[in-house]
Amino acid sequence: MRKIAFVFALLALTVACKKNSDKEKTTDSDIDMVPTVQEECYEYRKDGNTIYMHLKKEANAVTGNLDYAYSEKDSNTGTFSGTIKNDILIAIYTFTSEGMESKREIAFQVKDKTLIEGYGEVEEKNGTVTFKNPDKLVFNSGMPLTKVDCKK
Repeated sequence: MRKIAFVFALLALTVACKKNSDKEKTTDSDIDMVPTVQEECYEYRKDGNTIYMHLKKEANAVTGNLDYAYSEKDSNTGTFSGTIKNDILIAIYTFTSEGMESKREIAFQVKDKTLIEGYGEVEEKNGTVTFKNPDKLVFNSGMPLTKVDCKK
């Protein structure tokens, strides 16, 4: 009787191990589901004014670096994190200017190989300047950022 019980226990253990090893196998379709990060860079350069964005996209999420250097004004250098929805990038930009760290919401319309900055009425909420009504942003910047090779 003990031998029969031992055989059943061994059989049950073998079946359980087989099920676990099947679960651990990866397939090509599992690999395809891993999101990929796309890196793109955009720049505006004219009359001593420069804007440079290094953008990283993963699905609808975006992060990156953004630098503004306007002629005869203090520059802003910082990072942003946000989303792209309906070809509109909305993000919180954390930057340093004149030695002070600040946060503000930024918006860019994505058009072909160009980013056009959006403007609208703003308000301060919890130390961050945000758009009062993002649906009413105006995208008519005279300084469009065009796609460029990323700086190394």
